[in-house]
Amino acid sequence: MYDATGVEISWISPALGSWLEGMRYRYRQLKTWVDKDRPPSFWLTGFMRPQGFLTAVKQEVTRQKSAEKWALDEVDYYTTVQTVEIKTSDGSIGEKALKSVSDGVLIHGLYMEGAQWNIKLGCLEESEGKDLKTLYKDFPVLHVTAETTKAQEDNRQQKGGKETREQLMKTCYLCPVYKYKARTDKYLIFKVFLKADSGQSSGERQISPKINWKLKGVALLCSKE
Repeated sequence: MYDATGVEISWISPALGSWLEGMRYRYRQLKTWVDKDRPPSFWLTGFMRPQGFLTAVKQEVTRQKSAEKWALDEVDYYTTVQTVEIKTSDGSIGEKALKSVSDGVLIHGLYMEGAQWNIKLGCLEESEGKDLKTLYKDFPVLHVTAETTKAQEDNRQQKGGKETREQLMKTCYLCPVYKYKARTDKYLIFKVFLKADSGQSSGERQISPKINWKLKGVALLCSKE
């Protein structure tokens, strides 16, 4: 929904019924957060401006790292795919028991288009089927935190053994996350590194796994509508 100037003021939905339903689910998440406690995992579609929420996450982690003199303009997202799937359609986590994270947040409710995630191998793989029912795959819970872009290799062990951005660029596909199916910068939320290959031999490859997923336009979406 847009105002008279063309500014998006509400989530876009093809039908009034689904719009009202989505608004009810978003209200429930925010009210539960205010009345009870910080949820163990956030439904990213529950925010009108997911970019703003994730920017706040970076700010929070930066404050936690104040002793290490992190600067917000030198911080970027660092994500890790979890082994937990949440497939509820209303944004809730159901009966899932999630472990709290010491920094950053857990988010859920994303859909993958163009591929699917292999939880056991921890990497992207080809989708099963090409019909509408299998076009969008539920994506596991994602841990979103932050990492300073000035991290040096000699202190990497002190930071939990995380790979540097340069290392991730070599082995992972930088997957865009969009609000809607429309692939425009207007709806781009952020990008996450996803392991592009299991490392297992599958015969002679014509192109690298990273290029393969890029050519297929693999992306994560908040909404399938």
